[in-house]
Amino acid sequence: MTEESELVQLIIENFYEILRYLQQQYDELPPELKKVVESIDFLDLEVDSLLINKREVYQIVAKFLQENLNEKLPLPLCLNATHIICGEDDPRLLKERTGDAEKLAEDAKELILTIKVHYELLKNFTYNRRTEIFYQEKNQPAIKKVEEELDWDRLPGNVRSSYLIKGQKISTLKLYPIE
Repeated sequence: MTEESELVQLIIENFYEILRYLQQQYDELPPELKKVVESIDFLDLEVDSLLINKREVYQIVAKFLQENLNEKLPLPLCLNATHIICGEDDPRLLKERTGDAEKLAEDAKELILTIKVHYELLKNFTYNRRTEIFYQEKNQPAIKKVEEELDWDRLPGNVRSSYLIKGQKISTLKLYPIE
């Protein structure tokens, strides 16, 4: 690997941290680097790990709805229905409601029994995020699981805190039904 490709790989792996650092050190940056920083729209970059996790999990649920209710439904509509059933109110996640999101949410509530997300410590501060969707299939309970490995930095802050403060190696969040 050349020195340049190693630098590119390092930047890609640490992109958000580099941008955050540049933003904090803006006044001390050379003029050329200030121009680069100014050209990047920081508002469009998601560095909030909780927001990123919510977005990813909601996408999983929306795809599940699309596959199990009607594959011809547009994914944004399924995502709106997911936000409704999970009680999401963060304006950064919510887009203008499309189509019959309320009706689709009612159909989703009849299909889905519960949605849980588990974060489990593996090793070297990596976590397994397991999204579980329990649902009815031909009047029998069924489960859809999606597992992904996450680095420590990609975990929601409350999961990191639970481990650091309480030593909790597994955190479970229940998204639906809302209690």
